Amino acid sequence: MSDGPASMVDRVVLILGVFERSGGMLTLGQISSRSGLPRSSVHRILQQLVSARWLQRHDNEYTLGLRMFEIGSLVVHRTRLTDVARPFMQQLRASTGHVVHLALLDEHDVVYLEKVGGAFGSTLPSRVGGRLPAHCTGVGKVLLAYSPRPVVDQYLKEGLCRRTPASIATQEALEAAMVRIRNCGYSTEVGEVVPGVACVAAPILELDTAVAAVSVCGPRERVRVEELKYRVMWTAAEISRRLTATAHPVPAA
Repeated sequence: MSDGPASMVDRVVLILGVFERSGGMLTLGQISSRSGLPRSSVHRILQQLVSARWLQRHDNEYTLGLRMFEIGSLVVHRTRLTDVARPFMQQLRASTGHVVHLALLDEHDVVYLEKVGGAFGSTLPSRVGGRLPAHCTGVGKVLLAYSPRPVVDQYLKEGLCRRTPASIATQEALEAAMVRIRNCGYSTEVGEVVPGVACVAAPILELDTAVAAVSVCGPRERVRVEELKYRVMWTAAEISRRLTATAHPVPAA
């Protein structure tokens, strides 16, 4: 068997599968025996997985590490967030006729978790699992506005690229936009990702922390901010309320 990238991935999957089936502490010999892999290869891979925090080592035994828990928790959180948000997104889509997005902040980008829309949605660059620079989008700007200061400072260190001539390109302009967003509770974006397209977005909060954002997007001439901002903020507030309720259910009397 070659030691190329494909075979290495296969071996890592085999080793993690051994832990999935065992649910406890395992020695090097046990992992080698149960995976059917050579002891020397298993030892090398285990060292790398421990360094990456995918596994933990206790004396001569190994167990799943904190990184596995962190990633698993993130997947569960995203699934719960999407499940809670989807009915409200569909309702917002039906009442406005616009494309509705659900997104979260991931370093310098927003990542789209859900997208509900008709034919106009296919003209937008957003897609489920896709990324766009946060400062160019309505969802991204509102998430930055509600992020802790260290997150914003790190974002600004990377610089601000333009998607269109209308995109925010300076720290001063982004700082001013974030102040406005915090004061009014929503953000707008006009032609900053796609010319002729406008968006209105609001934050989804869980225990006063912005965990995601929801937005409506449509042709600029049809996006009436003064009307849509209330619908979007109400939708975000309802998702926030349900999200908090499902995470912290009230015990039965």
